[in-house]
Amino acid sequence: MPIQWIEHKGEKILHIDVADLANDHAALNTNLQTLTSLLKAEPRNSVLALADLRNTNLSNNALMVLMRNAPFAAPYFRKSALIIEPNNARRILLDSFNMVIKRLPKRFSDLDSAKAWLVGDPSADEIR
Repeated sequence: MPIQWIEHKGEKILHIDVADLANDHAALNTNLQTLTSLLKAEPRNSVLALADLRNTNLSNNALMVLMRNAPFAAPYFRKSALIIEPNNARRILLDSFNMVIKRLPKRFSDLDSAKAWLVGDPSADEIR
């Protein structure tokens, strides 16, 4: 899972690319631990985060890994966005994360809309 800082309109965004994720929850867990270690160097409530989850295999194991790590990363996010397909099954799965984090990420169907929203463009098209 490549994790890298990108820039959009002069703002720094942490891009977490898990698009086309296979069912390798051990690698996912390792990469999420790397993410939480990286975030510890940042002030809480300061990071603009963007996760690309398109075409991922959200197996039970992957969901457990995500839920286990989400509470460690979430406090560092000022705003967070997900790029994901708009369907009911995904919506229900992702809504279940409100049990472990206070603010669910906004959902978008494309990278440009997500980046625009993160840097403050109110016209960005969120999916529901």
